[in-house]
Amino acid sequence: MKRGLAVFTIAASSLVAASAHAQLSCDKSYGFQVAVNGNQGSLICDSKSTSFIDALKNFSTSNINYTETSVASVLSRFSDVNIKLNYLDSSTRLNFDFVELGDKGSFTGATRKESQRMLEDYIKKNGIIGKIMNYQAQHSATSPITGVGGMIPMMMTADFNASFTASPTAVAAAATSAGSNNNLIGVGLSYGSYNVSNSGDKVTTASIPLSYTIRNDIDPRRQLSFSMPITVVEVGSAKTVHSGLGVSYRLPVSDNWTITPSARYSAVASADRATVATLYSASVASNYVIPMSGFDIAIGNMLGYYQTGKFSAGDYSFDPAIKSMAMRNGVMLSQPVNFGKKMTVEYSLIDTRYFGGDKPFLDNFQEFGITIGTNKSAQDARSFVRGGVTFMRGPNTQGFTANIGYWF
Repeated sequence: MKRGLAVFTIAASSLVAASAHAQLSCDKSYGFQVAVNGNQGSLICDSKSTSFIDALKNFSTSNINYTETSVASVLSRFSDVNIKLNYLDSSTRLNFDFVELGDKGSFTGATRKESQRMLEDYIKKNGIIGKIMNYQAQHSATSPITGVGGMIPMMMTADFNASFTASPTAVAAAATSAGSNNNLIGVGLSYGSYNVSNSGDKVTTASIPLSYTIRNDIDPRRQLSFSMPITVVEVGSAKTVHSGLGVSYRLPVSDNWTITPSARYSAVASADRATVATLYSASVASNYVIPMSGFDIAIGNMLGYYQTGKFSAGDYSFDPAIKSMAMRNGVMLSQPVNFGKKMTVEYSLIDTRYFGGDKPFLDNFQEFGITIGTNKSAQDARSFVRGGVTFMRGPNTQGFTANIGYWF
């Protein structure tokens, strides 16, 4: 990760730009096209930042002969932000323009190498990298922070599941009599596949949700849970990893109603996407169950707050400065079935919407899920297993997630 950002700042200081009205014909997150002495090189367009970085390090990848006195301009895109830099003549004056950020200027050193070093220092110390991540979060469906499979939506889902779909007592029942109840270890595996229509990107996710739940001996509906989902996201050939440690406490208000406050600290890192960020989040969720004849209906609601933190490493110091509020609301029908063993089928419909702060590009999405497994509504159950599939649809994005979980 550190190498990716370091090479970007050094390479970005190498040159980059173009005429004010030119556009880069690339729909991926990273693009590069150089023109030297009027000769235009080949277009590089990729979902992986290393392609951009290598092109900046060595202009020969664009089939252009560049020297220290060349007139050079480059159109490029880095994490969905268009960047222009140029040497308009044989001088050492380096002009730069981070187009969507409204940040432009120039540096003139004794040599071009010195001009490039001045730009490198500027990028390191003026929060440019954080601003780029902030812009991408608000304008791209594949942002590692807010996009499909990104850190915020995945952590939001984990907190909601603690109260609703993945809870050991999502279907409420009256408290059992006092007695010893074993705590629960939860392990699982999920795989997701999504298509982003406006960029043509395919996104895949693989996640291992881990949890440990402490159940109260007197009332097993009272539960203190610790969770740590570990997720790997791939956009094309670019990989991102994020994880977070969360804690939640299920508090029964009545036999059918529980309130669950949660807090979490998370982090995301990707050398391929030139991204690193931390996240603080807090939420409160409600789960109300309406017993019916032959089935139950559960209504889940959650309000969450999400804020990125500052990252520092060596000379780098930046913060994406993303602050968002979101609501996640769902309804679930739970029906007992018998396949030689008592089991439960659940049908869920969940809507997620951001309504405050920095709205991401993926500012709302809907999910329909079907799961089946052993009966998790038993308050003193020693173990249970569940598996299912969820279909998701959002702005320019649609896909599915298959999952299985085991609590013991």
